[in-house]
Amino acid sequence: MSGLDWNAEATLHERDDAGSEMQYNFNMLKKAPLRELVTEVVGMSVDQRARLVIDVAGGKSLNVGEVMELAKSEGLV
Repeated sequence: MSGLDWNAEATLHERDDAGSEMQYNFNMLKKAPLRELVTEVVGMSVDQRARLVIDVAGGKSLNVGEVMELAKSEGLV
């Protein structure tokens, strides 16, 4: 899984579109292991997941495209 730990602590954020074009504000939605958050995002509709980002412990951020690629590589999609 590209060196990411499925059990790592991760945080699901949603972009707040009230930010500027150069910088967005994010609201924390949930903290859980990476596997749980990826599974949750995969189960959402395209519209629901459009503004989501997952931050993984250790400084890695995953946008929706990256989350879906990880899910696909692990057979979750």
